[in-house]
Amino acid sequence: MIRLSLLLCALAGPVLAQDDIRPPDAVRLAEFDAAAGAALLQAMAAGGRGDVDLLQEVLSGVPLAPIATTLPGDWACRTLKLGKTTPLTVYAPFACTITADGAGFRIDKNTGSQQLTGYISLDEHGMILTGVGHVADTPPPAYADLPDDFVSDGTVWPIIGRVEQTAPDRVRILMPRPALESDFDILSLTRDAAPEN
Repeated sequence: MIRLSLLLCALAGPVLAQDDIRPPDAVRLAEFDAAAGAALLQAMAAGGRGDVDLLQEVLSGVPLAPIATTLPGDWACRTLKLGKTTPLTVYAPFACTITADGAGFRIDKNTGSQQLTGYISLDEHGMILTGVGHVADTPPPAYADLPDDFVSDGTVWPIIGRVEQTAPDRVRILMPRPALESDFDILSLTRDAAPEN
């Protein structure tokens, strides 16, 4: 009970309310299973062997309960894009940081041409990322400031995803129907690889 209280304090208050999620992003979460299934079929059928092996590694492991997670710290993070433009694209690792602050766990992807800033909070199903993706050198607005009908202007886009930690050194963020380029994105975070700058 004490650990749960500490987690809720670290997440700054109550569980994420449904009205904290933009309506189109709530729809994307509701379509999670369908989006994942279609994208995985494409990736497994036509992805390169090494990329498919990495995808399988990223998706292996049972998620820890939120109270058992150890999110804060520096992470190497790499994006896997499934479906639509190509069946499976795997990017090199870049630098991500997760910190506990007054609004929850803040996550920042600080390097690469596509970056993100957002917050990891609890909902009734587990941990949720609400955030904003942006091209490098474009200051992102807060997720809460995005209009409900905003999809992307090419430099900024909304991000929604489920966050799962499967081991002390492994986290995956599963993002259904992203605004750009693919049908399903996965951000794989590890503590055991040196990211590029």
